[in-house]
Amino acid sequence: MYRVKKWIFGIILIVFFSGCASYSTIELDVLKPADIEIPVEIASVVVVDNARPFISSDSAVHKIILPDRNYSIDTIRVEDFGKRVVESFSGTLESKQFFDSVHVAKGSFKNPARENLLSPLSSFEIDSLLRHYNAQAVISLDYFDYGTTLRITDTPDFYYSTLDARSNSYWRIHNGLTGEIMDVHFLRDTIFWEGAGASLMEVANKLPPIRKALEMAAQHAGEEYADYVAPGWKNEIRRYYTHGHPLFSRASELIAGGKWEEANRICYYVYENGSDKQRARAAFNLALGKEVLGEFREAAAWAYRSMEAYQELGALSVSQKEKDISVQYYTQLAVRIQEKKKLDEQYGIEE
Repeated sequence: MYRVKKWIFGIILIVFFSGCASYSTIELDVLKPADIEIPVEIASVVVVDNARPFISSDSAVHKIILPDRNYSIDTIRVEDFGKRVVESFSGTLESKQFFDSVHVAKGSFKNPARENLLSPLSSFEIDSLLRHYNAQAVISLDYFDYGTTLRITDTPDFYYSTLDARSNSYWRIHNGLTGEIMDVHFLRDTIFWEGAGASLMEVANKLPPIRKALEMAAQHAGEEYADYVAPGWKNEIRRYYTHGHPLFSRASELIAGGKWEEANRICYYVYENGSDKQRARAAFNLALGKEVLGEFREAAAWAYRSMEAYQELGALSVSQKEKDISVQYYTQLAVRIQEKKKLDEQYGIEE
């Protein structure tokens, strides 16, 4: 089965006006490509928990470090840790709408008789799953482990506590169309909490219980792997100049109302008629306006003009930091052009 995956360019904007500063910052949600290339012919996947329950022989799986002593415990376990990771991964993957359908196989497939903890699914098991769920690929969690470290430090003024919850997970993607293992990935993930208080009990109560922390670690591990497999949104900050020319204030008002094309026209007027520094800032603003509209090559072209205009300005006209920011933005846009090309390939969009 062949299909073309479609993706929609979306941007969420929040403008933060910075008092008397010459610029404001704008928050963008930017779609980033996945780390791996999955053929567009794979429209449906089935996710499998193929990992044995984690039973550690190491008593230090949970470390507790107090001001006066250290010790370890191994009695706190999350029996359904693998199931939670798989459910988090499949739910996040489904929400991305990268595949037509995401199925979760019931139960665990790991054969306890196998000595190899990283043993993959058999060819028979993979074929059965593909047929049963009418899928083109199987994504299997083949191994996981976890642990925590609780640390409380006694400072002169208060107690300070941290809790780290760590996990390792080992994944395979089986391509049902070719019969090959498409990708193998080892994910090491850690989340942490912190707190402060006047007593040991107070700071300990500001941290989640170890079991709850591990459940959250499983949730996070699944989400992280979903970002590895499918494109995802990432928050980035952009600068927009609001001062330096009387018309920049009007352009800022239009931006606040989402009227980017009108704001671009004003900035273009400034670029054509302003001073050298005004032209540099206007070109910078135009680059952002084009990026927001999804016109990345035009955005990069304006960023390059801004960078060139800044290079012509002396140290008394503009700071080196502002010049550096123009170079950094041009580099960001060059990367976005490459990411757009990669996204088109991942979604099966032809130029």
